[in-house]
Amino acid sequence: MILLVNDDGIAAPGLRALYRALRSQARQEVLCVAPAVERSGMSHAITIDRGLAAVARHEDGFFGFAVDGTPADCTKLALDRICPEPPRLVVSGINDGPNAGRSVFYSGTLGAALEAAVEGRTGFSISRLRGWTSQDDAAEYAARWAARLLHAPGLSGSVVNLNLPAGPAKSWREAKLARHGLAGFRERYRPQREGGRTTWRLAGTWEASEQEDDVAALNAGHPVFTLLRPDLNAAEPLPLARLVEGR
Repeated sequence: MILLVNDDGIAAPGLRALYRALRSQARQEVLCVAPAVERSGMSHAITIDRGLAAVARHEDGFFGFAVDGTPADCTKLALDRICPEPPRLVVSGINDGPNAGRSVFYSGTLGAALEAAVEGRTGFSISRLRGWTSQDDAAEYAARWAARLLHAPGLSGSVVNLNLPAGPAKSWREAKLARHGLAGFRERYRPQREGGRTTWRLAGTWEASEQEDDVAALNAGHPVFTLLRPDLNAAEPLPLARLVEGR
């Protein structure tokens, strides 16, 4: 079984296209548990001040649960209570907009997949550059990779993060594995008048990367994979060790 989640909401075209493609390509039962409305930018936030409602959505060719919570809530609730059996893969997406570079830290799509990794499962997050008119080619591409990940060893506790270029799939270059970088959206707060007062609206522009990282590969037209893990330990803690241990 595959658990399908997202952050754009249960009615998002990307999620519906991916649902259809996963059922066709991966030959697995697909259970969708997604936010009732769009909850982009929620990162790994969870709801702790109230209970969560999960409402069944049964439509022609689709069945899932709409949860009045965050993307990470959807993964947590599904793994603990809704899934009839442990899913072999937790798929999150397709996100409308890239989750490469610094966007990884804010993405609800990534947060939902990362929760799966925290629970020792394999998360697969899919996003695509804005400017696309059809979700089907991206969904078919992602579903084929999901079928491969179902049988791939050594990925438990990790997130496979896939970012797809804009435009039709026939225009994409070959897939690349890249390191996660810190380029991508450069964000600024812009003033606006709202209700008789000045408020500050966050807006971002997509920028190139000068490094050989995920953003550079995506800008060059490659479907780009990064492998992420929920391990916040610094690779080299020596500077702090010197302070703590009095070296």
